[in-house]
Amino acid sequence: MSENAFICKVTKAGTITIPKKLRSKYHIKVGDMVKYTDTNDGIKIVPSELSIVSPRIKAIWDEADKKKISIHEIVETVKEVRKQVYNEEY
Repeated sequence: MSENAFICKVTKAGTITIPKKLRSKYHIKVGDMVKYTDTNDGIKIVPSELSIVSPRIKAIWDEADKKKISIHEIVETVKEVRKQVYNEEY
């Protein structure tokens, strides 16, 4: 089996666990949504667009952690950047 292959057990409820190595690599956190796509090669699982955080907003949170910035300051900054990101994308 290659390093890129993982084996997971399907539970009675039909659920699987995404291995920690892959969750970390693709920044999948508890509560995130993933998208399953039926392809000719099998099932493709990717983080859902609903869960993806803009890199600019993620950078704000990372920087805030380093600088010990308050939640209130973070929220206000994210609101402002979110408006900018929305205007750029739409």
